[in-house]
Amino acid sequence: MHGLTEVASYATIATFFVLGRVAQEQPDLVRSLAAGGHEIGTHGWDHTPLYRQTPEQFSVQLRRSLVALQDLTGRAVRGHRAPFFSINVGTLWALEELTSSGLRYDSSIFPVHNYRYGIPNACRFPHRLPTRLLWEFPLSTVSVGRLNVPFGGGFYARFWPYAWVRWAIQRLNDLGQPAIVYFHPWEFDPGHPRLKEELPRLARTTHYHRLTHSSQIPSTLLSDFHWTTVEHFLNTRDSIPVEKSIVDRKNSPSAPLREHQAPNAQ
Repeated sequence: MHGLTEVASYATIATFFVLGRVAQEQPDLVRSLAAGGHEIGTHGWDHTPLYRQTPEQFSVQLRRSLVALQDLTGRAVRGHRAPFFSINVGTLWALEELTSSGLRYDSSIFPVHNYRYGIPNACRFPHRLPTRLLWEFPLSTVSVGRLNVPFGGGFYARFWPYAWVRWAIQRLNDLGQPAIVYFHPWEFDPGHPRLKEELPRLARTTHYHRLTHSSQIPSTLLSDFHWTTVEHFLNTRDSIPVEKSIVDRKNSPSAPLREHQAPNAQ
């Protein structure tokens, strides 16, 4: 896997959110990731977005994925990333299930407008959720005027010039905040099958846009910044603010970090 090779070449550890079904089908891959010191988080069982599941279905699939991952790695799973970032205002019930399942953090809330996901006025920075022993690591954005502009992964990292992505990460670091950057395995395979009829036009555009550019991004990011896992960041952070609600219009940063620390996920 190209992305894994890049991470290993820089002696960097990262968070990999893995589907339970993939762990079942490729157990050696999961064991190899864990043996390399990487954090293994859950991405659910089969990539069904939460808004297409009932709370009961989500609970069953979540716990099934946790068992599969923990049996392979021998370690407790601490983090969760919902398929399609699908924790939105209609699926906030999932946070209670994550807490009761023993997870330490979630990284699913995207503070943007998108036709498939997003809570535009959600807090933009890592924080502990109210009344829960659960931390949220929102997907990174920069504030431009009254808009939260995404930049840190998937289509967004391929759409923006690298100079913009680097500026955005530096901007967050200057505010004392980490950048949450993510990639999908298929982004490193520009030759994977083209599904023209099965995907809506917008989904096709974002999925295949500049895929040949994907392989160049990780090595540059790894060279320009310091990266770590979400769990390691949590363990070494002196304090993370507790928010009074899921949404926060102030978006006030906490104390600066001493160096670039950006949890790298997926």
